[in-house]
Amino acid sequence: MRESEAYKQAHPCTGIFRVAAEGSQTRDGGVIVRGALGVEFRLADGSKVAGARVGDCAVYPDGTMAQVVTGAGKANSQMALVGSRLSNGDEIINTSQGSLLLLQRKDVAWPDDFLPDVEN
Repeated sequence: MRESEAYKQAHPCTGIFRVAAEGSQTRDGGVIVRGALGVEFRLADGSKVAGARVGDCAVYPDGTMAQVVTGAGKANSQMALVGSRLSNGDEIINTSQGSLLLLQRKDVAWPDDFLPDVEN
């Protein structure tokens, strides 16, 4: 336990990345309709939603679709995150679940494939 506390003190949290799920919305009005992460979350109202991952789709009001193209990287099961980019340049802006998140810690680098910059 002391080792864990020492690590936390040496590397304080500097950021939080929330995992996207079914129902997550995008900046341009899309909604993640089916999550394929293989993890389910129970929401406050008792309903369940599946976690989203790279390759899952957002559907827009006009019926168009876009795929999630960036996420937490291979080491993190390609989880889609708030901040993940989509194939049309859009971005996930929220998530319906609050139980799974990733912490950014001072002086601890993410893998190169963690939310990489993308060209549209």
